[in-house]
Amino acid sequence: MEFLKVNNLTKTYLKDDQLIHAVDHVSFRVKKGSFIAVTGESGSGKSTLLHMLAGLEVPTSGEIILDKTNIYSFTEDQLTIFRRRQIGMVYQFYNLIPTLNVKENILLPLLLDRKEVDVNYFNQIISSLHIENELNSYPNNLSGGQQQRVALARALIHHPSVLLCDEPTGNLDSSNAREIADLLKLISIKYDTTIILITHDMNIAMQADEIYWMEKGKLSKYVEKL
Repeated sequence: MEFLKVNNLTKTYLKDDQLIHAVDHVSFRVKKGSFIAVTGESGSGKSTLLHMLAGLEVPTSGEIILDKTNIYSFTEDQLTIFRRRQIGMVYQFYNLIPTLNVKENILLPLLLDRKEVDVNYFNQIISSLHIENELNSYPNNLSGGQQQRVALARALIHHPSVLLCDEPTGNLDSSNAREIADLLKLISIKYDTTIILITHDMNIAMQADEIYWMEKGKLSKYVEKL
């Protein structure tokens, strides 16, 4: 079943009196629980696309339909609630709060939304990500790989419909990067979470169910060159 539909999505802006198509009439479909990778050169429009999927950047035209709802039909307040409850975000540089320990960082989205903690689900997440022994540690005492696992747990704690990952392995060595990619694959299967991953690393992208290539704002299915 198609869970996410992107129809003719476009983002343009003026630069030095020239019209730039950051995202150029992009359309694609994603099934519930799929793991999708988008790769391409820097400046190709990948992050702009991801930000529009997250409701962080308004498209010039086109629509994003998530679970039968056009997200840009929301008011600003509704869009804020949508992002908080339906979207999980993971970035390259973790964005953990240094003065909070691991447990507090993970639970922060629930506290901000005044939601109760599902203890069983919390325990499942930290066990799946192998951070159950780090709950009282602070970010500065963790390795890069451990910090990214905490960021993943924080993004998952509110049961998001979609997990959006912007170069989550870009700051990691190859071993930790592969582990994070394997964990994303596990998350998509175990929690039926739809994942869209932006990455420069084709080895990481190959873990996805489908790979798209982005170039000059245009998106196409990736075909490996012989």
